[in-house]
Amino acid sequence: MSDWDITDEQWPDPAPVDPSDQSVLIVDDDPSIRSMLGFIFEDEGFDVREAVDGVDALEALTDDPPDAMVLDLMMPRVDGHGVLRERREKQLARDTRIVVLTAKSDPADAVWCWELGADEFVNKPVDPERLLREVQMLLKRTPDEIRARRREGLADARRLDTMEAAFQGRKRRN
Repeated sequence: MSDWDITDEQWPDPAPVDPSDQSVLIVDDDPSIRSMLGFIFEDEGFDVREAVDGVDALEALTDDPPDAMVLDLMMPRVDGHGVLRERREKQLARDTRIVVLTAKSDPADAVWCWELGADEFVNKPVDPERLLREVQMLLKRTPDEIRARRREGLADARRLDTMEAAFQGRKRRN
């Protein structure tokens, strides 16, 4: 999947977010995770919406894009990679900030997510308060800061994938 080359023009150009009216879409097939995160975000004043899989997430991104989305990778019907890919191809919700929250720990997954336009990549388990802070900080970043963070995250993920490949004696994924 990864071609190891991506330019700023290939990523959506996020616009600044109005901090007075923030919404978050929590996309996870686990109802307990959606419920817990929903409670944490609602308690901070976010308008919280939920999606049980990638199909529901894509509908939400099309109909009423949120300011932020917390996106799981492993889901039925359309997984998180599929959501990121379709969002990019159809240029959906270009201003939505995306935090990928996943139990997957393969550096190649992080590379793919960054290349497909994720703004942050966080591994489960995560402290819900930490995730809340990540989303709040992400929403405060300017478009230039978002682009810089994407470049940094992608570079870090590529380095980890290269090191893992070297230690395992496999070729780098292309």
